[in-house]
Amino acid sequence: MKKYICIMFVFFALTACEEREPEPVIIPEWLKTRLTELESSGDCHLCTVQRWTYNDEFFYNFYCSHWSCIDCEIYRYDGRLIDWETTLIDRIDFAQNKT
Repeated sequence: MKKYICIMFVFFALTACEEREPEPVIIPEWLKTRLTELESSGDCHLCTVQRWTYNDEFFYNFYCSHWSCIDCEIYRYDGRLIDWETTLIDRIDFAQNKT
């Protein structure tokens, strides 16, 4: 009986799955421009960009290996730089709840 249940489970799992292609990651134009600026300046080596989600909104964090701060350049999805002094986003909550 267990053998039949296992076979049925595998059959249902195989027929229930559908082939889907993942959604392509779209790189915003302002992000391409900023990356070009950093690369052409020669001032940034080993630069990384991370995309985070916070409150259902995308944020982009730029970091170069020699910068002294981890969150120097964080941008909203539309390219606006986050100014922690004037933004309504709580910096501590952002750090704890970003994914």
